[in-house]
Amino acid sequence: MKETSDEWLRPLHIQTNKKDRHKRAEEREIKFHQPDLELEALLPSQEKTDSLVSIYLDQFEQIHRIVHIPSFRREYAKFWDPNETRSAAFTALILAIMGISSCLDSHAPRKFEKLVSNSHACALRWIEAADQWQERQSQKHRRLIHYQIACLIYLAKRVNTVKKKRFWKGAGALSQDAISVGLHREPSHMSNKITPFNQEMRRRIWATVQSYDLQASFDHGLPSLLSSLHYDVNEPRNIDDDEFDEHTEELPPSKPPTEYTFSSYQHLSRQSLPLRLELSRVLTGPPDNLDYDQVIRYTNELNQEIDSLPSWDVSEDGSHGVLKKPLLAYTLLHVQLRQYIIPLHQPYLRLRKTNSKYQYSEIIYYNAARDMVLLNDKLAQQGIRTLNFLREDSLTLAINLCSVTMLQPRGSTNMIMINSQHTLQLLQKCLAMKEDRILRCGNDEPWGYSIMCAAFGLLEAHLGTKTPEAAKAASAERFINLHYKLLAGQDPPTAPSSQQSQSAAPAAASEHTAAANNSNINSHNNTANGLPNGNKTPSGTPYLPPAADVFGRPKVSSYLLL
Repeated sequence: MKETSDEWLRPLHIQTNKKDRHKRAEEREIKFHQPDLELEALLPSQEKTDSLVSIYLDQFEQIHRIVHIPSFRREYAKFWDPNETRSAAFTALILAIMGISSCLDSHAPRKFEKLVSNSHACALRWIEAADQWQERQSQKHRRLIHYQIACLIYLAKRVNTVKKKRFWKGAGALSQDAISVGLHREPSHMSNKITPFNQEMRRRIWATVQSYDLQASFDHGLPSLLSSLHYDVNEPRNIDDDEFDEHTEELPPSKPPTEYTFSSYQHLSRQSLPLRLELSRVLTGPPDNLDYDQVIRYTNELNQEIDSLPSWDVSEDGSHGVLKKPLLAYTLLHVQLRQYIIPLHQPYLRLRKTNSKYQYSEIIYYNAARDMVLLNDKLAQQGIRTLNFLREDSLTLAINLCSVTMLQPRGSTNMIMINSQHTLQLLQKCLAMKEDRILRCGNDEPWGYSIMCAAFGLLEAHLGTKTPEAAKAASAERFINLHYKLLAGQDPPTAPSSQQSQSAAPAAASEHTAAANNSNINSHNNTANGLPNGNKTPSGTPYLPPAADVFGRPKVSSYLLL
């Protein structure tokens, strides 16, 4: 075609502008290594950056494999070398990583501006800057780091709950970008020019995108693009990062599933992928196409997949500068399978009163929710907050446990009612996990926590442990106490009540800070809240004037819907 156009235009003495591809490639290479001063201006101190990067590598890289840790560490060391030029792409990568781990930094002071923590505000700035930089990049000439940044930005948005109604759309866009460059095809069959290192990184990026898309599909109840997609890419190998690098000519063989590596989650997650894709298609399709026999069959298949998962030694050992956390991968592998039991059996919970065969659905539904709470709580006890920020299990499981228990008649001796006190303890664990997340990120969206407080109060009233009035008051009190915790962390501290006197402000500020660091969320000092003596509820917590709640709305108890 090019020769034909030259032949036609030559008699007219018109010369076509020939592309100098070699020169353009050189220009792109020079531009790629140029710094971006606006991005660099957002970087905190090296000490702070080191801390946040370590949190990300220590936790999130054990489930979603996005960067090659030894290669990343070498580039990161150059990043702080004053004699080296910082490329804009790597700066954006660092900002996205810090956006993920900002609220998980246990050493950061819990300071708030209104209802948003300073850590969360910093994360939003970093995410927005990295996202805007990514949007300005060419869609044609992309490198591995561009897809890594895209995956990190999506992960940062999920952790910080940024535009959560767009999670499904964002995951779908990531899937489309990955498909457009062939990440769903086995790289070893595509071209000899793809090095073994890039082949494995392509497999890992694709596995990460698949995980994003399936979870977003489940959370939103919308179909996954991957359900009807043909893919032949192999699963990521069960190997650690220090076993290969950019110069590796042949990848080492995959280790057995019983041996834990940083890639164990992605390697084992692939074996249940066909079942999860089928369940995603079934649960988002016409409900009439799913009968109870199919529900039982899918439940059995899920249980078989769960039983086939290995149980690693939960003790932590060091590897390339970070600690291995088998419990994190173990929990997510179990939770991503057990979560499908809930929607499979939920339509049959109310049918149990008319047909006793559906009692099985009640039991399996309750057990699935209970087990997921216990798995998440075990992580919380070890100080691992990864899944608590990545997923909304504390909210959804609390509602699931409450709903299935509320369906049981009072005085019943079935298994669910016998374990009712244990169920209250499980809801307490969910509330504690939600409170921890709020105290780290802020509570600019209070409805999830208020619903959990209301669910706990409803269950207490249903079980008869408290009167409806006492349960309602306790739920409102719990919600208000958490808000006082947020007020205590204001910088400068904000008085929770207009009745606070000006003379008590200095003492109230210091005691507010002390209250914010107290792990017992139900204990509150009346003086620290700046309230007059005697202005307390019977339990000793500060009383909010009945004219309005902490958000200026009518009484708290009215919008808790109790």
